[in-house]
Amino acid sequence: MTPPEDIWDERFIPLWPTHIFQRYLQGGFLHNPVIASIITAMDAEQADLTTTYQGVGFLQRQEPAVAWLRNEITDTLRAYFQHCGISYEVHWDIQAWVNVNRLGDYHTPHNHGWSYLSGTYYVHIPTADRTGEDDDKGMNPAAITFSDPRYGAYRHSITEDPNEQARHTIHPKPGTLLLWPASLIHYVHPNHSDDARISVSFNVILKWENQYAG
Repeated sequence: MTPPEDIWDERFIPLWPTHIFQRYLQGGFLHNPVIASIITAMDAEQADLTTTYQGVGFLQRQEPAVAWLRNEITDTLRAYFQHCGISYEVHWDIQAWVNVNRLGDYHTPHNHGWSYLSGTYYVHIPTADRTGEDDDKGMNPAAITFSDPRYGAYRHSITEDPNEQARHTIHPKPGTLLLWPASLIHYVHPNHSDDARISVSFNVILKWENQYAG
């Protein structure tokens, strides 16, 4: 008897994956100084700039450097959906705001539950803490940490198992773009430098369509 054609002898089933997309934007070295100057001017005019993040649209500005970043984020979103195996067209809105984190500034553990995806683009990163310690000393002023959404999963892992750690820390450089599920808990480490950390963060809000329903 011939077995049905849809039987697989062996396969892995990737259940509940967490995709964090990290991309370095080659044009950042050219556009970052311009974006930083725009954000610095905004910061001088608005005291609560970094804490105003809902309903804002930094990426809608018309400066060429901001338009470049908007296009790069759009391309990255398309690549993210493709990597996740989503073959149909997805429509979205982006809410983007800027962060100017000075000495001692940090972001406590949180997520962006009202969104589908969240992301950050790093414009300017301090190179060391105020004592001159380098990145290897654990004082990296740019670090962002993500927590395993499956509580306690790491307790059942073994050495070299990808689930071994309950947290994953990334040390981005200027030009790094990160994209992740908005429900993922994350926090930004304190800036131990006298130099400001400048970034652009955003939320991706899907425009609902019937094809999204499984």
